[in-house]
Amino acid sequence: MEDPKDDLYVQLDLDIEDVHSLYQSVCFHLEKWPGGNPEEQQHLIFMKDFLYRIVLEYKYEHMN
Repeated sequence: MEDPKDDLYVQLDLDIEDVHSLYQSVCFHLEKWPGGNPEEQQHLIFMKDFLYRIVLEYKYEHMN
């Protein structure tokens, strides 16, 4: 049987400052990551990259 939480998604509306704050928080957590579940570390790496791409895209579109 399929796990019901596998189908759970959340949609957020954030301004760029909030995205940047989340990025910084993920970076901090990743740097201080105490070890343990390697899937958690991989997820943090994915989130760091994902959030950074959003910040870069914003800068590219709005700083030119």
